[in-house]
Amino acid sequence: MSTRENASTFAKGLKVLECFETGQRGMTMADVARLCDFDRATARRLCLTLIDCGYLVQNGRALELTAKALAIGAGYLTSHDYGRAVQPILDRFAEELDGEIALAVLDGPRAIYVARSATSSARVSFGFSAGSTLPLLPTAIGRMLLAQLAPDALDARLAGMDMQRFTERTETDPDEIRARIREAAAAGHCHVENEFEMGAGALAVPVGQIGGVPSALGTTATVNAMEDPATRNRVLDILRRAALGLGYQRGMGHGG
Repeated sequence: MSTRENASTFAKGLKVLECFETGQRGMTMADVARLCDFDRATARRLCLTLIDCGYLVQNGRALELTAKALAIGAGYLTSHDYGRAVQPILDRFAEELDGEIALAVLDGPRAIYVARSATSSARVSFGFSAGSTLPLLPTAIGRMLLAQLAPDALDARLAGMDMQRFTERTETDPDEIRARIREAAAAGHCHVENEFEMGAGALAVPVGQIGGVPSALGTTATVNAMEDPATRNRVLDILRRAALGLGYQRGMGHGG
């Protein structure tokens, strides 16, 4: 869609809703104005409109999303058959891993979890669920999503991304990050340790496309649990079989 066809006020309203993605509590209209870089009058009008439409509720000065916002996400999950075709596969392979497994898709500068399963004995948990987001560059699942892009698309994407440091081990050199993404593409999997969270290691494999964008499966455990090559190979085998199961169920490799 061309810029002239965009509804700028509607886009601003969506930007306001995006402020609430992290689940931060106690957000005020002043906070919204600051996060969106809007003047306070604009932020107030947008927030009041979203309150009238039922997407926000105000308690005192604090704003919160209402359950109505879930309906849009539920429509996405239903249209891609996550409940019937995807979740049972993730549940089965989470049991085999005796840990956690997540399916994510590429969304601009981040990965979005669209499905996840974990056993009660999962060694590492960040409290993520469907709808949670992850940065692309310091995570295995993020790099695996980027590894599915064409070289020119990857270069364009990396050129506009913030090389944020999350730990002392986070790689921030653009050339090294590009090299690691290319290695992941060649190997068909990605392994990252200590770059997003110290003590955490992650593995990810490609799945194909969902709704025209790359998707990937990943799992996270302690670095110690990932040290043994035989263990990593076993985990990779489980992830690859899960990816094959998803592709067979949904035809993800053909656009999902």
